[in-house]
Amino acid sequence: MITALRLPGSILTFFILCLSAAGAYAQTTIRGNVKSNTDGKGMPGINVMAIDKKSAAVLRYGITDNNGDYLLSFKSPADSLLLTFSGFNIAKQSHTIGNRSQLLNFEVSPQPIKLKEIKINPPKIRRLNDTISYLVDGFVDPDDRTIGDVLKKMPGIEVKPDGSILYNNKPINKFYIENQDLLQGRYGIATNNIEARDVATVQVLENHQPVKALKNREFTDEAALNLKLKDNAKGVLIANAKVGAGLSPILWNNELFSMYFNKGRQNMNTYKGNNTGDDPGSDFNSYYKDGGKTNSGGLLSVQSPSAPAISRQRYLFNRAHAFSINNLWTTGKEKQLNFNMSYLNDRQDKSSFSRSTYYLPGDSIFSIQEKISSRESISQLDGSLQLNTNKDKYFLDNVLSFKGKWGQTAGIVAQADTVFQQLHSPQYAFANTLKLIRNYKKISLKISSYTAYTRSPQTLNVQPLLYDNLFSSSDDFNSMQQEVTQDRFTSNNELSFGLNSNSWKQNYAIGLNVNLQQFRSKLQGQMPTGVLGSEIDSLSNNLHWNKREVYFDPDYTYVFNDFRATASLPLSYNALYTNEQYTAQRKNINRLFFNPVFTLHYDLNLFLALSANAGYTHQLGEINDVYTGFIMQSYRSLVRNDGQLPEQQNQSCSIDLNYRNPLHAIFGNAGIRYFRNKTNLLFGYDYQGILQIKKTYEMPNVTSGYNFSTRISKGIDAIAGSITLEVNYFNTSSSQISQNQLIAFKSKTYLIKPGFYSKIQSWASVSYDFQLNRSKNKIYNATIPLRAISANNQHTRLSLFPAKGLTLNFTHEYFYANAIAAGNRTMHFADTGIKYKYKNMEFSAEYDNIFNAKQYISASYSEISTYYSAYDLRPAQVILGIRFKIK
Repeated sequence: MITALRLPGSILTFFILCLSAAGAYAQTTIRGNVKSNTDGKGMPGINVMAIDKKSAAVLRYGITDNNGDYLLSFKSPADSLLLTFSGFNIAKQSHTIGNRSQLLNFEVSPQPIKLKEIKINPPKIRRLNDTISYLVDGFVDPDDRTIGDVLKKMPGIEVKPDGSILYNNKPINKFYIENQDLLQGRYGIATNNIEARDVATVQVLENHQPVKALKNREFTDEAALNLKLKDNAKGVLIANAKVGAGLSPILWNNELFSMYFNKGRQNMNTYKGNNTGDDPGSDFNSYYKDGGKTNSGGLLSVQSPSAPAISRQRYLFNRAHAFSINNLWTTGKEKQLNFNMSYLNDRQDKSSFSRSTYYLPGDSIFSIQEKISSRESISQLDGSLQLNTNKDKYFLDNVLSFKGKWGQTAGIVAQADTVFQQLHSPQYAFANTLKLIRNYKKISLKISSYTAYTRSPQTLNVQPLLYDNLFSSSDDFNSMQQEVTQDRFTSNNELSFGLNSNSWKQNYAIGLNVNLQQFRSKLQGQMPTGVLGSEIDSLSNNLHWNKREVYFDPDYTYVFNDFRATASLPLSYNALYTNEQYTAQRKNINRLFFNPVFTLHYDLNLFLALSANAGYTHQLGEINDVYTGFIMQSYRSLVRNDGQLPEQQNQSCSIDLNYRNPLHAIFGNAGIRYFRNKTNLLFGYDYQGILQIKKTYEMPNVTSGYNFSTRISKGIDAIAGSITLEVNYFNTSSSQISQNQLIAFKSKTYLIKPGFYSKIQSWASVSYDFQLNRSKNKIYNATIPLRAISANNQHTRLSLFPAKGLTLNFTHEYFYANAIAAGNRTMHFADTGIKYKYKNMEFSAEYDNIFNAKQYISASYSEISTYYSAYDLRPAQVILGIRFKIK
């Protein structure tokens, strides 16, 4: 029998308090000072630890302050403790002390610690948040001179043949040097001139919003590139030069380059001049989306050879001089002033044989064969002045720019009758762009304005008289003269109001766009004395174009974690007035358009992102679509319109999948796109001998198609290099009218391009690229099938480094085209060179086109025609050069 024991309440309470006291220990506080036993001064940064002697557990850890004082507080049942002192600059000490609060001062002995020598190889690619950093020294080899040479080897980064840069198959939206946009889109000046040894890191800024005031308000999936210079390249003037000369015939190639970068100023100046086939003007191309706003393409042209799909240095006969001056001043942390100016003077000679074959209704074929030569003289001056303030709550950007281009082109076409052509086509453009943004907590106000004036007078002279049926007294004329003058004033203005509320972003914009143009032309016969015949109304135009657009664009964005969706729903009213004074035709056209665009972006994980886009837009034609008087665009192309305005409805959608894993150096992109364009007019061409006459038909038609593209690149440490694979497929269906009959056709194009780069130990490197192209056109209801055209090319480069400072280069290119019916379908090109670096000088010798190949032969499809060309190439040439550092 068990009897319960009952305790009085006061005894029970006392028992509980005793148990609680047994589980709780008083807090121990140990404080004191640590000083040097040599000078008696307090020792900062000394590690102090209180350790339980029995369990060796660390009870508390602390560091002495600037005066050498320390403080440790902890709870422990131990009777005694071990107090230790350690640091990089003292001898380690340990003291046994009692477990009670106390004040303890100690003296320590200074004693440097000797570290064992270790070698650390930092990763070549690192990622921190949205920034991926490429260590330049991890990709460079002795054969690389400029940073552009190294960029081509970095996984995920692609440098296109025209010099533009893509990251993960998408164009970059900004190019910075030390976080500043010095070159304003003309970044070829940097990639082709800054030496790789002066750059420490190439940074990729993913999802880069260049305007700070729009961060977390407007989003982008585009990336920017930023060059981080080495410390020895900052705050000093760097200048170097090259002098080159050679044979076949007398050749010269000279360069001068300087740059200066510090916190308050950036400067870069260049000069390049040569007649060796290098194109210095390509450095001045702007690769930003709005870089070509003021461009005004000429309507007239000289029939000249089409550039072949090989390196320009193999076929470009030039005599060029190019200068550029680029300055950036910073006034304060977020304000800057930019001044950029470039000038190009160039003369280019071209010659080729071509054959164009047109497939006409009734299974008939019409061919035009031409032996063409031309000489183009170019002078071009560009300048811009930019004021920029980029703050979190305020953004101001104003750019004043000027562009002028003048010169002439002369051409000769050898046929049954030799045709002489001469074109004068100067162009002048002035523009001002203003952007202003002001943020007020959750509200954002934006003002943008673009104003430009462009003038383009052109004169084309052709001899002999080819269109004698157009002139009443044709026997008096031996040539023709076509004049076209276009004046254009453009003003685009927008005011927008944005609301930013957590996950929802709203933006409401209203805008007014004005486009005023005057188009004047006349085609006249010309006598041997140079006197022009009288003007004929059917061969003249005097057209006034007045277009105004008013629009309202609400834009909504929803953001939730890694998901983002945007809907842009613009509604625009277009009012167009045209007045043709020769025919007294006046038209008023009014249209209301709804052009929605939807985008989605979802980061599936740290490495994988999915984006999608769909849109529907309406477009009205341009002034060049509505003139009614004949214009001789080239010696064998006579064009007129019936006055009707083309209208087009465009549908498009796309899906892209992006993968980037910097840790394993894997970057990939895959995308598919579909488009469908419907127009109310169809253009056709009739042939009268070699002469091509354009006609307009009021006939709705549709052009549709889709394409698939992917690019994958992988860095491989085992071969000290990388591999890439690019695949593209295009499928397009369309129709065209020829000889008054409708011809429907479909075209398919494939491209496969694998390649790799490897650095073989320290004595060699090799790169190899292979590209296969195949195109197939089909004309419906035609009994004559079109043969598929296949072509491939291979490019191999081997660099040897047998001794310090010495580099040997060997390059081989192989081309094959199955469409070449006569002659050899294969072509080989080879180059070799040697470079030797001694201190700040580099001596070089280059032997180009060793096999002395005379022509590049190619064939291609163009709608319902095929094109065959044999383009004349530069002969074998030897160039000796010295590159040296000035400062």
